[in-house]
Amino acid sequence: MPPLLRTIAAAMLLACYALPALAEELPKFSDHNVKVYTGKRAKPRLDHEFWRDRSESYRSAIEDDKINAGGRFIVVILPCGTECQAPTFLDVRTGRITQFFTVTDWGDVPDDFKPVVSRADSRLIVFRGLRNEEGIKGNHYYLIDDRGELKHLHSTDTGGNFKAALKAE
Repeated sequence: MPPLLRTIAAAMLLACYALPALAEELPKFSDHNVKVYTGKRAKPRLDHEFWRDRSESYRSAIEDDKINAGGRFIVVILPCGTECQAPTFLDVRTGRITQFFTVTDWGDVPDDFKPVVSRADSRLIVFRGLRNEEGIKGNHYYLIDDRGELKHLHSTDTGGNFKAALKAE
């Protein structure tokens, strides 16, 4: 078999194996349902100077905001710059605060763009942009466990184009 024909055959074989991976469906909120906590809310545990400096944000969230992630968490967004957000979780059952990474670099986006997308009745959460200003600029899908820890499921490189609607609905 000539080398060119062998190369073409190898490329076709590789493409056949790659196509199923491309056809994988992205995680959906409805695939990770969880019951929403309705009990008494705990006071935020401000046991670190960093949290105490932002106490008003957490006290306001526990009093006014609805659970919006993982069945028992309020996503509290701390500012960190013009195109930067530092999302944290406030566990309404325990008052525990968990911080992860910053989300940045969205560029020109529609007015209704949200860098963090979650649902009260789903363990799925999506962070959009760069995580800690590095890596893939895209949509990053995570599952939230009972302690508010994240498990990475999938990242999709959007090339910085966040104008299209998120397809996790």
